[in-house]
Amino acid sequence: MFERIKAFFCGKPQLENASVFKAESSDKAQKSSELTLLESESYGFKSLDNARELSLTFVSSLLGVRALDSDESKEQERLLRASLDEELIGLSDESIPKLSKTALTLMADLLDSDTAQSKIITAIQEDPALAGKVISIANSPFFVSSDMEIKDLGHALSLLGAERLKKVVMSSLLADKFEVNSYYFETFGKALWAHSSEVAENARKIAIKVGANLNLSYFVGLIHDIGKLMIFKKLVELHSHESIEPHPQVFSHLLNDYSHALTRQACEFWALPEHWYQPILECQTAEPGDLKLPESMALFLGNHFAELHSLHQAGEITDFELVWRLTEVGSNIDEYQGLYSDSLKAEER
Repeated sequence: MFERIKAFFCGKPQLENASVFKAESSDKAQKSSELTLLESESYGFKSLDNARELSLTFVSSLLGVRALDSDESKEQERLLRASLDEELIGLSDESIPKLSKTALTLMADLLDSDTAQSKIITAIQEDPALAGKVISIANSPFFVSSDMEIKDLGHALSLLGAERLKKVVMSSLLADKFEVNSYYFETFGKALWAHSSEVAENARKIAIKVGANLNLSYFVGLIHDIGKLMIFKKLVELHSHESIEPHPQVFSHLLNDYSHALTRQACEFWALPEHWYQPILECQTAEPGDLKLPESMALFLGNHFAELHSLHQAGEITDFELVWRLTEVGSNIDEYQGLYSDSLKAEER
């Protein structure tokens, strides 16, 4: 199916500055696949309005938004909107999960390519909870067979490898900060965090193509939706003592209106170095074609591909629309399938 759709798009006359994918010979095609995306001025460009429309569709799909607004949902939205307005004026310690100085120092070491691996390992060893998570991840079926058990941190680190270790630690330092012990977290919160992890992984892969810092691209992918997770926690708190279920469309509206500002507030509250989250600010305010930082490009495309993947998996967009939306940003189905090669193989099995 994808081959026929790809042939349809490739058969069209090429637009000015569009990506050109030629296959005159197998050798030339292989070389072209490595260079064409970087040479194309249109790679990553997409109207910001269209990008926001896709993001809103993704959130609505994630939350299962189908019902129309009601008087009850409007009242819920009014209450939560008033609460969020107060949060934006001055965020309290309770509003944003804390990151310890130790965690921030370790994060800085992870983002610095010159940091010695031994320093990172020592920091993990000094944090029993973090060390336990690393060992737990090393014991997953992805790394070991069912009849093996990794008990030693050194063995776990050798299985993970240096680069995967960095991703595991970054994710672990942030993930627990947004967990909520409720049905709603199981339903929506985990899906939001899974999306952030997917964006981070995509951004890291794309960073290689656009000349971005791999670790920073992964980091901004993880934190780019902090505002959405904060709104989610606020929604849960608002209804923690009520028997009624929060309306998904209320969450969808508020995500669209508040998440960007809250993400920025969180980054400033944590006193993160500005260059750590500058790519997020660029993606929030600039047209994608004007993105200056390669990490911004990696984040924008990583998020775009993740939203498309989710919508396609849910049946919200067709194969044809998937390929069409990929061509809008100068990409193609081959790049998309390359990002999701592992999951596609799992589906085939």
